[in-house]
Amino acid sequence: MSFVIDAQILNIPKAELHVHIEGTVTPDMARRKAGENNIRLDPAIFSADGARYQWRDFYHLVTDVYSEMARAIRTRQDYEDITYDYLTRCAAEGSIYEELIIWCSQGDAVGLSYADMVEGMAAAIDRAETNTGIIARLNTALVRHQPFENVRREAETIAAYPHPYIVGLDLAGGECSGDIPQYQPLFDLIFARFGRPLGMRLHAGEAAGPENIRAALALHPAPLRIGHGVRCIEDEALVQELVARKVVLEICPTSNVLAGIYNSYANHPLRRLQDAGVRICLNADDPGLFGCSLAGEYQVARDHFGFSDHELMQSTRTALAAAFCDDLTRQTLLSQRAFVPGLRDP
Repeated sequence: MSFVIDAQILNIPKAELHVHIEGTVTPDMARRKAGENNIRLDPAIFSADGARYQWRDFYHLVTDVYSEMARAIRTRQDYEDITYDYLTRCAAEGSIYEELIIWCSQGDAVGLSYADMVEGMAAAIDRAETNTGIIARLNTALVRHQPFENVRREAETIAAYPHPYIVGLDLAGGECSGDIPQYQPLFDLIFARFGRPLGMRLHAGEAAGPENIRAALALHPAPLRIGHGVRCIEDEALVQELVARKVVLEICPTSNVLAGIYNSYANHPLRRLQDAGVRICLNADDPGLFGCSLAGEYQVARDHFGFSDHELMQSTRTALAAAFCDDLTRQTLLSQRAFVPGLRDP
């Protein structure tokens, strides 16, 4: 997809809570890393002009194309480079805070440890903050579309490596109705061993319906944020519960349309959720794969959903209020930009 972003949109401070680090890798970066690592990527994953990824449908994109691209990302330095690339791109579009999702087992296929992945990303976070002022932190994810024993090993890996930049715990991967409760013991294990608090969020209510969100909310501790969550719109009582509980939905409009959850922006419930009082923030999800960006999602919210500048700023305010970073970092964010003197928790 392609987006024309207005200068006015670029000037709005932005914050993002939902983006998968490997999904930020552009075709140019994938080819660069493949060259450095002496990997030959299948040219069929790229468009004829090389500017985009080429895919038959969303499933093909997030499985085959993603897996082929990810073969080029193999070292600690690779994770530093892709993270720095994304953070500087975001900073250039006005983002002041990013929370990046890392899957701890992603490196297994190429023999890269979770610690090296995290350390590479942490180095990039420090470098990007020094060079651009953007602040970033990490959410670590269990991924549910694999055997439960594999997920249990992921939980143990996460629990054993409490890097200070890891601020949140996520459950990602393909959603299935009724699958969430089985992961409660793994969340308990991580929270018990990690040594400090972690924010809790889950991917829910995208591929599966409202019952998936209800199952997420029944966990202990209950998640403060839901990744996607858009299908709550199918259950008015659930929408009102989300409003009452002040749960934040990390909404990714372009991702939802490309995934076929909604066949167009016109059918996406972003405006209805905003008008119902649900706390929402805008996110790009997998911008390298999709050809979108965080600023592009702000533009989409304006062009397709009629969001005013005030509502776009509210997305940023909501994201900063719901960020899992420590309070000192939050106050740094709230004090460094022109818009923040009136910024309070929404």
